[in-house]
Amino acid sequence: MMSPLETLPNEVFIIIFSHLSWLEMLTSLWSLNNRINNLICSIVSMNDSKRKSGLIMKDLGLSYNECHSRLLPLLDHSSLLPFCSSIRHMCFDGRNSIDCDSICEWMFFQKNDKKILRFPNLKSLTITQCYLSESLTQSLSVLVQDQLDELTLACDIDMFNDLDYEIPRLQSKYGKLKKLFKYFLRELFSSRSRLTYLRLDIGRCQDVYLIDQCIKLFSPSSQNPVSNKFLPYSTTLCRLYIHIRYTYILEHIIKHVPSLEQLTIKFNRTLHIAPPSISFIEKSSKSNESWFNKVPKLRYFSLKTIILNDLEFTYLKWLLNNLNHVEKLKLHLGSDIIKQADQDIWESPIDANFVQRHCLPDIINKIIYFDFFISCHIRLQPIDVENVVNSFKCHPLFVSRQWANIKCFYNPIVSCLHLFSTYVNPTLRFYNGLVTHSYLFHWPNIQYIAIDLHPSLYVFLQQLDEIFSCVSPIKVYTENYRSCEELDFQSSLAEPFKVCLSKVEDIHFRNITKLKFGNAFTSIGYASNESTERSKERARVLAHLISMPLQLKDLLVENFKWLLHVIAYTLDHLKKNALSTVRYAEFGIPSCNLGSNESAYIGKHLVPFLSIYMPNLHSLHLWRPDDFPWTTIRPDIPNTCFRMNSIRRWIRSLTTPESIVQHVSIFEQDLCQLVEQLKHFVFLHIRGDINHQKVEAYQAMVQNRFPNSRSFVNTSKFSLWL
Repeated sequence: MMSPLETLPNEVFIIIFSHLSWLEMLTSLWSLNNRINNLICSIVSMNDSKRKSGLIMKDLGLSYNECHSRLLPLLDHSSLLPFCSSIRHMCFDGRNSIDCDSICEWMFFQKNDKKILRFPNLKSLTITQCYLSESLTQSLSVLVQDQLDELTLACDIDMFNDLDYEIPRLQSKYGKLKKLFKYFLRELFSSRSRLTYLRLDIGRCQDVYLIDQCIKLFSPSSQNPVSNKFLPYSTTLCRLYIHIRYTYILEHIIKHVPSLEQLTIKFNRTLHIAPPSISFIEKSSKSNESWFNKVPKLRYFSLKTIILNDLEFTYLKWLLNNLNHVEKLKLHLGSDIIKQADQDIWESPIDANFVQRHCLPDIINKIIYFDFFISCHIRLQPIDVENVVNSFKCHPLFVSRQWANIKCFYNPIVSCLHLFSTYVNPTLRFYNGLVTHSYLFHWPNIQYIAIDLHPSLYVFLQQLDEIFSCVSPIKVYTENYRSCEELDFQSSLAEPFKVCLSKVEDIHFRNITKLKFGNAFTSIGYASNESTERSKERARVLAHLISMPLQLKDLLVENFKWLLHVIAYTLDHLKKNALSTVRYAEFGIPSCNLGSNESAYIGKHLVPFLSIYMPNLHSLHLWRPDDFPWTTIRPDIPNTCFRMNSIRRWIRSLTTPESIVQHVSIFEQDLCQLVEQLKHFVFLHIRGDINHQKVEAYQAMVQNRFPNSRSFVNTSKFSLWL
């Protein structure tokens, strides 16, 4: 007799299963019956533009032992062959584990001294925040030529710095890896690769791409051992999304992708026109060169960058003229807040004539769709906004092409004009605390927003779920607040949380799972001296915002001290168990060696805070100005005129063998306390700056103390996967 559960149609099962991870389905439901097995296979084989299923190796909260002693043997079991065959997409995220270095183990198993791919129908692979190793580079090389149609690769931000290691005994190791990486990049843009889609993020890359090396890298005469067997261009690549640093990289890549149909370029920040000279750029801009013969099939071109000066506008115009045969053009341009002497173009009126002259090619016969967003810091009167909009309604080009429906916002808080062609919900105009309107370029599929702490904040937050239904993360700027009325920071910040306290407490986010407080996470010191009253006001805001999400999973706070202020000053405003759902946390912690005694001892509160308020934490990322241990062993330094001399003597003592032994011991205590207090904890990542003499000492300590784990240590990075 059939149970009521078995009478449910497949469509209902698929909806239920879609809310489970592949791991949950595999460990709980697999082998119940053939019907369930087939449904699981259908779920994990989904691969469309809205939802990629498959094996998503992130946010699982799994330890190294669970992955390698439990999951890998499970995947090798003969009963799971249908499951493995159904996998078409895999995703690895280096943010929560060192899985990226384990891809070889996940992808291949050994049989008769031969590596066999576990997933014969794998077509798509996503690797984010990865630190390339020799084995990973070699595995990717095999996959792109024999297996994959789609590849997304975003490298760890420190990887390229480490490739230029200055320690002699490590130069050989990283020199070999750099060489392998260059060969792999060349393979991506050659007939050796079968990829049809490539998303490549190498925007942090600097020294690897000196112009002479770039020319050599993509030159047919390169000493690559495969150059004699494969053509120096890709015959299959149709869609390319690339995040790069220098313009000349694009100019060399474009020669090797003749089948390209869609090209999306994002520059690391601005157009880096280096090292070509100004005369070279100006001469090139006057030529009638076209890239039609290089990329004749290109129909879609999208560019996102900041334009700093007139030279970069000249280069942009030259680039657009080279690509005037595209049918769809999309531009996302911004200016810098800091005005420069050579910014005459940005000083001209931003209207229809400006867009035609600087943001379109001279010949636009082929262009059918033109979407743009321009953000420019400039002072305007309110009436000028209307004139900007009317300029498009009267311009012959925009009227004839039906491109005249242009929108314009002016944000008086930051003196910024926003000009865009994309449809925007008019209700967004009421709130001036949105730091940037760049999200308008992605309307209605906006997934991320950033806000200032503005007096009208609560009004915006009340409508957040309705206006931004797809938004999951929110970034809150806590330091760079500016008001058009120059109101006092403390009073303006506190206003919505005093006058409208009842309304604020009634706000609950259904969709927000990630909060980020602060502007940028760096290895700069996080100690700050500010008034107690200001700290209390900010703590009240943080307490309310942290309490609003119903399911907060990720919490990133630029300065860990701010969270301590929440507990010290405004604990009554923090919802009970508001942080208990947090699985991923990222904090900046001040130096244990420099600064005041109060600042140096902040780290000692870290583990007690986490054990009380975030007991279910899986992953922790810390930003440190110097050493990896967060508990100081520095003695109290009296606040006298000789204080700096005392600190200098302390810093000089840190490189002695005795000091290294002490720091290894205190770091071991910190790690043990963290693991013992947090029962679900599996991954720790620290970015700091240590003396190279400590690398081997820390590595030996970790291997001895946590033998069943995987770790990585160098002078700027520490990772431990338990």
